[in-house]
Amino acid sequence: MLILSGCIVKDSPAPGCVESIGIRMMGGCFGKTAIVDLEVISAPDCVVVKANNCNGGVLEIRNTCSEAIQLDGLEILPSSSISLDIKETDGSIEVIETSSNFSQFIPDVDTSVEITGVVGNQTIKLAFTKTKPLCI
Repeated sequence: MLILSGCIVKDSPAPGCVESIGIRMMGGCFGKTAIVDLEVISAPDCVVVKANNCNGGVLEIRNTCSEAIQLDGLEILPSSSISLDIKETDGSIEVIETSSNFSQFIPDVDTSVEITGVVGNQTIKLAFTKTKPLCI
């Protein structure tokens, strides 16, 4: 007898949209939107940026540089890590710090986002797509 417990039949970057056969492993990731196509352009190795799609898609940024990172008005001090979400106000995108991995931004359509900043005298750019809900 072949048991297909936990076998994925529909994969997705949004954990809440993954479909599997059999018993679903318990966990706390249920997001239906995601950050995809993340590009970190011209950032030094001491700037680490990852997408956390667990609950809707936020950016996790770690600064191991000796200088602060400035990103669209937010400062990330040396030896600090923060999570960033985005919000839309009057048609423009703004980055905001969040204390969790829950994104409040659920776009109606896939939304391209670009965030610019500096580390010392080096300009950096983050580009990604925040998806609309990938399932119902």
